[in-house]
Amino acid sequence: MGNDLTVRKSAEVTMSEQIRWAKAAEQADILPEAYKGKPANILVAVGFGASMGLSPAESLYRISVIKGKPTMSAELIASQVRKAGHKLRIRKDEAKVSVTAIIVRADDPDYPFTVTRDMQWAKSMGLANNQNYARQPMTMLTWRAISAVAREACPEALYGAGYTPDEMQDLPEHAASEPVSVQVVATHEQRMQLAGLLKQGGVDNAGKARIALKALVGVDSANVKDVSDDDVLMMLDSPDMVPGRVRDALWNAEHPDIEPPHEAQEASEAKK
Repeated sequence: MGNDLTVRKSAEVTMSEQIRWAKAAEQADILPEAYKGKPANILVAVGFGASMGLSPAESLYRISVIKGKPTMSAELIASQVRKAGHKLRIRKDEAKVSVTAIIVRADDPDYPFTVTRDMQWAKSMGLANNQNYARQPMTMLTWRAISAVAREACPEALYGAGYTPDEMQDLPEHAASEPVSVQVVATHEQRMQLAGLLKQGGVDNAGKARIALKALVGVDSANVKDVSDDDVLMMLDSPDMVPGRVRDALWNAEHPDIEPPHEAQEASEAKK
């Protein structure tokens, strides 16, 4: 397997690899301005996007951090709504310069959510003189209707980033206060759960535990207590993957020149 972050799932990449990738990416000329020279922001955006199933490139181009909060492009919001299985319908009235967005939840099809955005609404929000609304009112109203109805109908599909960048820019300063800093801590039970996954993968002594943790998260230790909280939670997000990766790591340690059995089988099937 290659070391390119862009073709590997986040759960398969150690934090040190992610940091190295972010430091390399910050120098790219084609990177959005908000991320140039800011590897920490890149790391956060890519991690946030990974939780939604986005590739690193999609995360950097469709997620923006405005006034300290993550925002999504309207296209991404629409995509997330449909990916969650809900129906999104857009009705446009060019004559009235009005757009209505409708979401029908998959789990409650008899109760549609509806939001309309028109120029009267834009005027009430002080946006009518905005150049974007003057040049392309139907487009702007469409994006606003989609994001507004999505926040109301299915906020869980937006992962806490239900506003678009332009919406966040238009909010009053007091409405965009800095987010509260929260430290996520892995519990003792969660660390024991991780230890159980290592055991499923074949770890039955300290030596194998050290090999497994080194391969999984780059920690040179045989004790799950030395694994960072973030790495513990990341692995528990994909528990089915951990035993397999542990087995591969133990196999590679014992047979450095031989592919793990399942990889050899996959390679053989690919040639057929």
